[in-house]
Amino acid sequence: MHSKVGSIVLTITAVFLIRYSSEIFTKSEGVKRQFIHRLADNVREALARFGHSGKVRRDRDRIYVETEEDISHVLRRIFGVAAYARAVEWPFEGVDRLKERLSEVFAHAVRGKKFAVRVKVRDRTYSSQQLERDLGAVLYPHSAGVNLESPEVQINVEIRGERVFVHHRWERGPGGLPVGTQARALALVSGGFDSPVAAWMSLKRGVKLDFVLYDLGGEEHIRGTHAILRRLYEDWIFGYTPRFYVVDFSPILEALFSVKRELRLVVLKRMMYRAGEIMSRSVRAEALITGESIGQVSTQTLPNLRVIEEAVRIPVIRPLATYDKEEIIAKARDLAIYDLSASIPEFCAIATSSPVRTRLREVKVEEEKVLPALTRAMENVRLLSLDSDYDEADPLRAPEGLEGKVVYVSPERFGEVLKESEGWPKDGTYILVCRKGRLSRQLAKILRDRGYDAYYRSLS
Repeated sequence: MHSKVGSIVLTITAVFLIRYSSEIFTKSEGVKRQFIHRLADNVREALARFGHSGKVRRDRDRIYVETEEDISHVLRRIFGVAAYARAVEWPFEGVDRLKERLSEVFAHAVRGKKFAVRVKVRDRTYSSQQLERDLGAVLYPHSAGVNLESPEVQINVEIRGERVFVHHRWERGPGGLPVGTQARALALVSGGFDSPVAAWMSLKRGVKLDFVLYDLGGEEHIRGTHAILRRLYEDWIFGYTPRFYVVDFSPILEALFSVKRELRLVVLKRMMYRAGEIMSRSVRAEALITGESIGQVSTQTLPNLRVIEEAVRIPVIRPLATYDKEEIIAKARDLAIYDLSASIPEFCAIATSSPVRTRLREVKVEEEKVLPALTRAMENVRLLSLDSDYDEADPLRAPEGLEGKVVYVSPERFGEVLKESEGWPKDGTYILVCRKGRLSRQLAKILRDRGYDAYYRSLS
C-alpha cells in the first residue's frame, strides 16, 4: 500500500496486531516462549483453514500478521488471543515524519469526533506523554476536540524499535491459553448442550482434547454428535486434529437390566467413567472432561457424583459444575451449536431417576453384574474422522417393504421384551417399533448381537 505526503511516497504495510493473554506473561521465560510459539503456529493453521494468506511473525509480546484481508473472524476464534487490531505499519524515521504520516492516514478517523492519542514506546529517549501531545496536536484541527476520559475515537501508536504501528480499535479475542499448551484429556460427550460446552471451556484452557461417545442411541445419535464435534474442530481447534471414538455400549445396556432399576443410571455412569479411564491409557490422556453440573439431574447430586467418581482413579474435570442450564444453553448459542445439539434426542430411558443419595456399597454390589459387559464393550471401539461428514447408513433400520414379526417397545416393557426374546426362534425376522425409534433401535442392536435378524422402526 502506498500513500503520498507532499512529494514523499510512503510505504504502508497492513498488519494485524495480536496481543497475548495476560496469563502467558506470568509464565517463566522458557514456558512463555513455548506458549507464544504454539500460538503463532495456531494462527498460521487457522488462517490456512479459513482460506486466508498472511505472513506471521512474533516477538516477546506481540504477534503480527501482514495481510490486506480482514481476518477478524479468524482471530476471534483462536485461544490465547486477548485482543487484536487492524493496524498500519511504517518504518520509524523520527517524530516529524511520524506526524506527517499520522495526519495523512488518520485525519479521516477523527473528523468531527472527540479523540485521544495513546502512545507506547520502547525507546526511553522518548516520552510517551509528550508524544501523545505532539501527535494529538497534528490531528486536532481535523477533529471535534480532545476527550481523554471517554473519546469517541482513540488513536493507538506503538513505537517498537525501528517500526511503528498505528490503529484506532482493539477488538477482544477469546483469551485463554493456546490450544495444545496443556496435556491431553478425554472428553466424554453425549451430543447434548452440556458436554460440547464443557469441551469448549477445556479447549480455552489450552487442553488438547480427544472425544469419546458411548453409543446408546444409534447412527442418528452418532451422526448428530459428529456434526457438533466437527463444528468445534473447524471453528476452534487449531494445532492438532482431535480423535473421535465411538464405543458400542449395547452390552452395557443389556446387562443393566439385571441391576436394580433405581441404581441403573448411577451404575451406567460408573461404566462410562471406567471406559473413559481404560481409553485414557491408550490415548495418553491425563484426565476425563464431563459436562456434569451440580444438581442438574439425579446422578449429579454431590453424593452421587462422589459415588460415581469412586469407580476411577483418573482425575475427572467438570468445567460446568456451577453453571445452570440457561447459562449452558446461552453459551451453546454463542458457539453456533445450539441447533445441532437441540436436534439430538436423549437416548431412551432405561430407568427412573436415581435417589439423590445412593449408597456406595449397594452400588458396587449391583455393578458387579455389569462389569463383564464392559470388557465386551471395549472390544468394539470405532475411530471416526472429524475432517469429513459422517454419512454411514444405519444397517439396523428396517427397509421399506420388510416383513416380519412386529414387536412394540416402551421404556416400561424394554426389560420384559428383552427377556421374552430369549425364547424367540432365530429363523425369523423381527421388527422392533417404538414411538421415536430410539428404544427399538437399542433393542434391535442387542438382538442382532445375539444372532437374531432384527431391525427397528419408529411410529413418527
